[in-house]
Amino acid sequence: MTVCTPATVDDLQALVRDSERIHAIGKGSKTALHCPANGAVAADLSTLSGIIEYQPSEYTVTVRAGTPIRELAAALREQGQYLPCDPLLPHAATIGGTVAGNLSGSRRYRYGGLRDFILGAEVVDGLGRAFRVGGKVVKNAAGFDLSKFLVGSLGAYAIMTELTFKVFPDVPRFRSLGFDFEQLEDALAAIYFINQNIFELDALDLVPHEDRWRLLTRLAGFDETLPQRVERFSAAMTRHISPFSIAELDDSAALWDPLAKLTGAYLVKVALAPKQVPDFDRRITAAQRRYGVGGNLVWLATEDIRQISDALNASGLTGLCLRGAIDSPVIGAPLENVLAARVKQVLDPHGKLV
Repeated sequence: MTVCTPATVDDLQALVRDSERIHAIGKGSKTALHCPANGAVAADLSTLSGIIEYQPSEYTVTVRAGTPIRELAAALREQGQYLPCDPLLPHAATIGGTVAGNLSGSRRYRYGGLRDFILGAEVVDGLGRAFRVGGKVVKNAAGFDLSKFLVGSLGAYAIMTELTFKVFPDVPRFRSLGFDFEQLEDALAAIYFINQNIFELDALDLVPHEDRWRLLTRLAGFDETLPQRVERFSAAMTRHISPFSIAELDDSAALWDPLAKLTGAYLVKVALAPKQVPDFDRRITAAQRRYGVGGNLVWLATEDIRQISDALNASGLTGLCLRGAIDSPVIGAPLENVLAARVKQVLDPHGKLV
């Protein structure tokens, strides 16, 4: 594998022009996305790092794509702010790789994912052209928003060199409760109930727990109001849902890291709807799994990637493999997107970016 490390955007443009195929990489936190396909040159963007502009009063931040998530999170934390999309792998990933893989964490439940917080980007396309898409302010109008289209693109349309996000003020206190259910269907009924009411949860995940299912819930707020909100929420759950048991949980970073306990050789992300969970779950009982974002996402860890691929195909779902040796990180039912094909043709007509 040939690895090149462009020090500037100009260097990256020259590398794209001179290469037959090119694949952008960062810190290597997602091994299934890290290896270039078909002998492509690997463009290591880790030197394109650092915060370019941060305006806490405007709630916007602009960073280079190779900036580690931990550095961005630390700078925001100093000002009492955070990215509500809750980027994953905070100790290892870069912001560019996070956007390319569309990797948001459990806290995205309340305010949304990366597409909801990216404002603009600077990119280099497959012809070696450098340009900006979107803007650097929250109030920015109009036209086709290519910056949002880059989220989850895996670098197929353009290589991101700079990214701008809107950020939010964070809150000082959190409380986490676990609600146990004997049946998956009962846990999903609780999710439907929560989603139909205004509890303003910070996060809502579902995990197999011993011989039951545990609904993980998190509320965030201030000392003056959080205890009352927790009490109202717990009472409503008891009155309307009747869980098998309720437990107050230690609100730790590990509890709300959806990947912390997923240890299989392969790690897969699958987007789905809560109504699809029962059928899909019956097909993947051998896998470690955690359903996030109110049942709209599942993280899977397995030693048998073929079983996961077969289950995805049978359910008409598509998965993204983040960890493990695999020919293509996109598995399961094929995606057909006419708009994506048109964007690819405009930005990378020779198919250089893989």
